[in-house]
Amino acid sequence: MAHLKSVPCYLLHLFSKLFVMDKILMVANRYAEGLKKVEGRRAEWLEHFKEVRAHLIEIATLLNETADYKPGYYVDTSHAYNEDINGSCAKLPSLTLRCGDMPLNVSFKSASGEKKEYIEEGFYLTFTPTITGQILVLLQPHYSTSAGEKPDYMNIAVIDHPAQLTSDVIDELVAKGMEVAFYTSFTGMVDLQLKEMEESQKEYHQPAPIGFKRYESTEKVK
Repeated sequence: MAHLKSVPCYLLHLFSKLFVMDKILMVANRYAEGLKKVEGRRAEWLEHFKEVRAHLIEIATLLNETADYKPGYYVDTSHAYNEDINGSCAKLPSLTLRCGDMPLNVSFKSASGEKKEYIEEGFYLTFTPTITGQILVLLQPHYSTSAGEKPDYMNIAVIDHPAQLTSDVIDELVAKGMEVAFYTSFTGMVDLQLKEMEESQKEYHQPAPIGFKRYESTEKVK
């Protein structure tokens, strides 16, 4: 303490100021460190997404060739889009595994012969990069054209580093996404209701039952 008392006040103030400035500089440098991490993840995705795409195509081909029911499975590549200038960003490609539309096998016919049929839109399982370079795995569930608006996307997983998307991890994510999608389809609604009766907690999104307005008529349906 005696030693500190012998140091002039202006030097103590200078040392204190230098310490604070170093702390400010250290915090400011974290921006550069964060940017380096973001750019690293983005570059990792640009390099790795071709492998992810190839594996998704492999899955789609397997389903198209061997699944009992074949609505059609496809893999799409898209890019981030800016509506203000109608421009896209090549550094942020997304991949989507989707299935084709599923007919409800219900049709309506008017007395004048006009016919109306309904279908169920296929699911979309999307692997999309965020601005931070992470990969979001999102599911757009099935929905009926009689229900109106598209449902919101459901979050299936967040992948911190694109290289973590190995073939095994992709298989797990696709299996999980398709199982959740099944329970949003009219083909899986009854199974979901039975499942929820057996389980105390709900793990899956429950869609509204598909219904139609009733019309009392004595006219026979042809």
